[in-house]
Amino acid sequence: MKKVLLTMILCVFALGSYAQKGEMAASAQFMLGAGQGITNPGLGAKFSYSITDPWRLAASFDYGFKNKGMSSWDINVDAHYQFFFGKGMRAYPMAGFTVLGYTAKYFGYKANTTCVGLNLGGGFQYDINDNWAVYTELKGQLVHNHGSRFAWGVGGSYKF
Repeated sequence: MKKVLLTMILCVFALGSYAQKGEMAASAQFMLGAGQGITNPGLGAKFSYSITDPWRLAASFDYGFKNKGMSSWDINVDAHYQFFFGKGMRAYPMAGFTVLGYTAKYFGYKANTTCVGLNLGGGFQYDINDNWAVYTELKGQLVHNHGSRFAWGVGGSYKF
């Protein structure tokens, strides 16, 4: 047991020494969520932090404007594994968790539902310079019993 614990501690220290100075970015995005016969355009904000060169964590909030009596919102936490190629270009698959909420209002009645699910998708980012980048992402938000949907986003990031 002591050997296993010591090995785990050494692995954690090795990962910590491998990590570069973490790149952080704040982003604004336009998003389009589609599912259940409803398409909601909306706006969102994202914060991302690069743990190591290929690994990045991203937390985001999106709000889908009302369409056909229904609006939506989601909170996401995703992990990206980045593949760097060319000058300032990267592509990444992503996986993570979502909390997705819908508000519907029909004939004077209002209903809310909130559900939890998985995000699976990918994205592409182009670094304009050291501080600015543009990106696009497409992900499936897989939610049991409440209807899964696709979310497409395009946005800009400021890196600091």
